[in-house]
Amino acid sequence: MNAVCKRIRLGRAAAVAAGAFIVALVPLTAAQAAAPIHFTETFSESFTDNTTCSFPVTLTFTIRHVGNVFFDAQGNFQRLIAETNIVGTNSANGITLRETDHFVDTFYATDYQKETGLPIHIQDGGVVIRDAGYLLFNPDGSVAVIHGPHPLLEGDPAAIAAYCAALS
Repeated sequence: MNAVCKRIRLGRAAAVAAGAFIVALVPLTAAQAAAPIHFTETFSESFTDNTTCSFPVTLTFTIRHVGNVFFDAQGNFQRLIAETNIVGTNSANGITLRETDHFVDTFYATDYQKETGLPIHIQDGGVVIRDAGYLLFNPDGSVAVIHGPHPLLEGDPAAIAAYCAALS
C-alpha cells in the first residue's frame, strides 16, 4: 500500500536525515569518536492518501524524533537509534480519526533497519486499526521479518475495510 509505505518512509527518512545532518555538522576526532551524538527534531507533514480507501484521506502529522548516533573508536558510523512519536489525524468525508504512534527505529551500518513499537495506531473512541510489534527491513527497504499484527502493512482487507468504514 502506498500510504503505508509513505508512513514508514516518513519516519525512516526523517530519522536518517536528522542523524546524517548531525554527523555532517559535528567533526569527529579520535577523542570524540566513541561518544554518541544526541539529536532531537520536530516537524509537521501532511499528505493525501488516494489508494487505501475509495476516497481520498488527508493525513496530517506532527513528528518528533529523539535519538543517538553511535560510532566505533575510529569514528565510523555503527548505528542510529531514533525514538519517534507521531500525533496526527486521518480525515475524510467530514470525519477525523486521531492517530498516535510510538516506535523505535535502529539503523545499522549494514543498511538493515529494525523497528519496534506501535507505528500505526488510529482511534475513534476505540482502536480502528493498529500495526504493532517488530519489523526488520532489508537494505533495499523490503521487509525481512515481521512479528505482531501489521494489518495495514500486510494489506489485510478486513482491517482496511474497517478503517475506510470509520471514515465514511
